[in-house]
Amino acid sequence: MPKSKAVARSELILGIDLGTSFSTAAAVIDGKLHFALDSRGEACFTTVVHFPKVGAPLVGHEADRQREHDPANTFYGFKRVIGRTAESPAARVLDSSAPFKLLLKPTQEVAVKARAAAVSATELGAIVLRHLKERATHRFCREVNKAVLTVPALSTPATRAAMVKAAQRAGLEVLRLVQEPVAGAVAQGANPKAPPFLVYDFGGGTFDAAVVRGNGAGLELLAAGGDDCLGGDDFDLAFSRYIANGLWKIRRLEAQKDAVLWTRITRQCEQVKRALSTASQVRYQLKDAFRDLQPDLDIMVQREQVAPNWAELVKRSLDATQATIDKSGIERSSLAGALLIGGTTFVHQVRTAVHDMFGGKMLLEKDPQTAVARGAAIVAANPEVAGPDVFASAA
Repeated sequence: MPKSKAVARSELILGIDLGTSFSTAAAVIDGKLHFALDSRGEACFTTVVHFPKVGAPLVGHEADRQREHDPANTFYGFKRVIGRTAESPAARVLDSSAPFKLLLKPTQEVAVKARAAAVSATELGAIVLRHLKERATHRFCREVNKAVLTVPALSTPATRAAMVKAAQRAGLEVLRLVQEPVAGAVAQGANPKAPPFLVYDFGGGTFDAAVVRGNGAGLELLAAGGDDCLGGDDFDLAFSRYIANGLWKIRRLEAQKDAVLWTRITRQCEQVKRALSTASQVRYQLKDAFRDLQPDLDIMVQREQVAPNWAELVKRSLDATQATIDKSGIERSSLAGALLIGGTTFVHQVRTAVHDMFGGKMLLEKDPQTAVARGAAIVAANPEVAGPDVFASAA
């Protein structure tokens, strides 16, 4: 694991959140935070890599557009298996739902079959990080070679080493690793005088819970927990299975056996899930889903219909949260509240559950999807805000 290094204030150091669903890079320049933007001007890049028949891999939005057309060579969700072997639960979860081919060899890191080549999860991560580096260089008009990289609170030494390796392959020197919940707390403005509070970090592929407090010199991680096989992707999968079960009942159509149709269903489920965060009902439409006189799938989906499919996932996050609080030795009622970060905290059912658990003592991040990258960028510019060695405190 890299050790923290003193760097010149004039150096531009990226704060990077390599996420399961979305990745973000940011930097503090002249005291102001700026994002590396994709070709559409967006700060969040979809963590998707596509290998075309000819040319270099596509990353982000351009790659994501290929999921429906060439699902076998378009890869996502691979952050879950960076540094992990075929025997890991994360590998089994991804293998059971992905439309692309995973190469699972005992004791070796999970890889995918891209065209005729085997590409490791670490290399896929490196491709995304290299893209972020290039976009940052374009955005800030200067070479970027150093970064503060965030990792899940429960990441293993093998995963952390693989993440650093991916960054090195992308041409980035990792100055420091910071746990994602701590980075989120820094982004929210937590300071060395902060009372103990809970960071509820629900991302696309992992759920992290952490009890954090100020210790006078920086932020101290009192306890960390979570579930590294739980994320927004699992909400999409549960929703997709709900839709697939309906298709089987009304049409005897086995959607999961058609890779293209299954990919379209899961993508639409993700979009409807997001819309249900602000609306109580959303129309689910899928053009040309069938091959008869009524080819389109067009139904109205209500929150109440989907809720039972997500209930167990939400409960898992709450159970992991309580276990983390218990490990900290602090009563839940004594915590200042819960800080919600990560894209899955947009889900209304999730917010309601956390609200009830903490009796309304809840702090909603203004932009939960970018909080981790923003915190990493702040740590890169001001290492002292996170304490002398944040990562070691989670051991």
